[in-house]
Amino acid sequence: MGNFVLVDVPMEIQITPPAVEEIVKALRPILTTGVPVRPEFDNFVLLGLRGVVARSIDPVDRLSRVKALDGVIKNQLVYYPDDELGEPARVLFGLAPGTRGKTLTARRRQAAREADYEVDHFRKHIEPKILKLLAWQLHQDSQNYIPRSRTLAPPLESSGDTPIITKGDISSKEAAEHQEALSRLWAHVYALRANILRVERLKVWPHNPTEPTTSEQVLQEAIEARDYEIASVKVLIQRYIDDYGQYLNHGEAEFNAEGLLRLAGWEQDF
Repeated sequence: MGNFVLVDVPMEIQITPPAVEEIVKALRPILTTGVPVRPEFDNFVLLGLRGVVARSIDPVDRLSRVKALDGVIKNQLVYYPDDELGEPARVLFGLAPGTRGKTLTARRRQAAREADYEVDHFRKHIEPKILKLLAWQLHQDSQNYIPRSRTLAPPLESSGDTPIITKGDISSKEAAEHQEALSRLWAHVYALRANILRVERLKVWPHNPTEPTTSEQVLQEAIEARDYEIASVKVLIQRYIDDYGQYLNHGEAEFNAEGLLRLAGWEQDF
């Protein structure tokens, strides 16, 4: 298991992500029941992942982490990086339509059909591959976040990713400049995420063909806007690293600056 530091309450926060094999083992109970992750889940190999802690509204509360873990796993399954195994993976974990509540045996049979494999071959050879790739996604996701050595009370009406302006942010010219640079960087990260989502949306739901601009033109314009934002984020990331170093914050979470493209949903540069 990865190294840990202890906070003021008995909740673990990993300094380094656990080995992929340990994450695979921890995923098996979730595979058995399917998503959503059950409220009684208490395996801190997964609940201690930095990406889970950072997304928890109240990191010291186990159920808050369970909720965050559920969201992380579902998101990784939606963006599963293997096109051939993506739908079988979603079926296997009960995320695909019509699979929630089915037994693992039923989900496994359906997933094997989706992948065009015999069930026994799927269980022995394909299912471990699906689990290992999902575990690697979770491992990579946790590399985007910096472990916190302290615990702060959550804002009353904001999530762990909600930024707020404090007196310390404008306590000096240097602090204000830092926060301004940080905010502009995050603005471009969210703009990139929006452009990535637009491109993917237009691939599935093209532009209205009755309008003057063709679907191909709209998609191409969206791709160009996305690529422009990728270039902008890269420049801003390097500028931020040069001025302030690798680590940056957003609300109650901390991140590695070099992981921002991946956080926005862009994987090709990694």
